[in-house]
Amino acid sequence: MKRLNLMKIKAKLDESKRLKHGGYAILVTLLFLGLLVVVNLLAEEFPVKFDLTGNKLFSLSDQTLRILKGLDQEVTIYGLYENGEEDQWVRQVIDTYQRKSNKIQYKTIDPLRNPGFVKQYEKEGTISSGSLIVVSGDKYKVINSYDLINFQYNQYGYPTGAESLVVERQITGALLYLSAEKNPVVYALRGHGEASLNYEILKQLRNENFEFKDLNLLTAETVPEDADLLLVYEPKRDLTSAEAGKIRAFLQNNGRALFLMDLQGEDYPNFQSLFASYGVALRQAIVVEGDSQRHVGNRFWLLPNLKEHKITDSLRSRELEMLLPVAQVIEETPLKKQTVTIEPLLTSTEKAWAKVDMTSGIVEKEPADLTGPFTMAVAVTDRAVDGATESRLVLVGNTNFLSGEIVTQVPGNLNFILNCFNWLDDREENLEIRPKSLYTPRLFISGFQTLLYTALFVVVIPLLIFGSGLVVWLRRRHL
Repeated sequence: MKRLNLMKIKAKLDESKRLKHGGYAILVTLLFLGLLVVVNLLAEEFPVKFDLTGNKLFSLSDQTLRILKGLDQEVTIYGLYENGEEDQWVRQVIDTYQRKSNKIQYKTIDPLRNPGFVKQYEKEGTISSGSLIVVSGDKYKVINSYDLINFQYNQYGYPTGAESLVVERQITGALLYLSAEKNPVVYALRGHGEASLNYEILKQLRNENFEFKDLNLLTAETVPEDADLLLVYEPKRDLTSAEAGKIRAFLQNNGRALFLMDLQGEDYPNFQSLFASYGVALRQAIVVEGDSQRHVGNRFWLLPNLKEHKITDSLRSRELEMLLPVAQVIEETPLKKQTVTIEPLLTSTEKAWAKVDMTSGIVEKEPADLTGPFTMAVAVTDRAVDGATESRLVLVGNTNFLSGEIVTQVPGNLNFILNCFNWLDDREENLEIRPKSLYTPRLFISGFQTLLYTALFVVVIPLLIFGSGLVVWLRRRHL
């Protein structure tokens, strides 16, 4: 009888232990489920998102965050999308702007159903579906759909796929445009066979809110008052003395100018007279680089040294090389005003020489050739004695470095010309945001690695899980 009672007591104790452990398991499960519910509610109330893309496609740069922090005006971004056609990449970037600033609002507009709304912003041309319109007060900026993504093109000029995302660059550029009291106006000189800037360069400069107009000084009495910068790009003929006088008057009145001069094989006396006013001169001589580390196989195709200056500082810090094909020499004149400061930007090495005879077929140095080092680009500042005005000009003895084939393949060339414009305009806030690559690197593994990972995930890990479950079951069955 006692033995029977002992067995009943033991059975009740065993049952009590099982109930106790089962109760613990149920309680832990309920607590875990409750925690998940609380976390989800908090996540909805305080949305925190993490950008896990390799290229940080949906993260904002420090520059954008700084601009958003200082934003003191309401900005509305209108996305022109037909019903159900909204671009989710673009939307995610805009959502990030909204999370960082309560000054940013976003609305979608169907251009087919609201043609009158779109019409009021079509002053500079038709706006396509997929474009963005960034508006603040009476100012606005249109970002065309084809400017939000960079595409790769085949040899026939047809797009083959998306290459990089430029949504942040475009929207932040629009914010800078809307917040600026006045955007810089660039007048490009015409009437001497001048070339036009490459489309890629113009697009980047317009992204940075430079406005471009043409100027013919043969008909205009002066450089217009709204001109912030004068561009002279690859003239094929000399100025007249009257034109040179108009440019000189513009520069003396706090004017800024960028001269990009190609080698023409003849001297331009009126251009040279203008340059001499600022202590510099173009020399009809082609630079040949003798240092094998500072050219690209062709000794006329130079990898110039970047001298210390605000224009070149970002290139130096990022170790961006430049390529100058067939550059001419810039020299300082024996006499110059005391108020003038001349700073070299691009130079050759001491091993370089310059060919004076343009018709010579000999690359090696000849007795008449000049001895290096040489300067191929300079920045000139003329500060008035009373400090009331400051004229600036940049002179580059080369234009080939801006050709379409080179400027798109050599990042240093594009950055250099953008920096020239920004320095001439005294810009404190330059648009430094670069396109974000959409390239996704692929993981390549060998046949042995494939077998190894297959064994690990198909055999080893399942066996470990089964074994651990078996051990737990064997231990619990004796509780």
